[in-house]
Amino acid sequence: MSRGANYSDQVVELDFLYPSEGIHRRWDSGYSITATAAIWDQAAFVLSVPKKKPQDETQETLRTSAFPSTHVKKWAKNLYIASICYGRTVS
Repeated sequence: MSRGANYSDQVVELDFLYPSEGIHRRWDSGYSITATAAIWDQAAFVLSVPKKKPQDETQETLRTSAFPSTHVKKWAKNLYIASICYGRTVS
């Protein structure tokens, strides 16, 4: 927890599979993923609304059973890894 962070609102999406619907709903409401965590049976995403809206922000998520070596190489498109977590979710 931080006092004085540059966020006006924050939520946690938690799911035993993958909170895809919740993430997309939050993105549509102006939230961005700011942290991720997982354990063997749950995935959690912290989403925040910045006090100052970025001009151009794009986020992607990926759930895979293998390391996404080809997916993460999107630097040429100005996409950079902001967070990564490992956990085994129920399929």
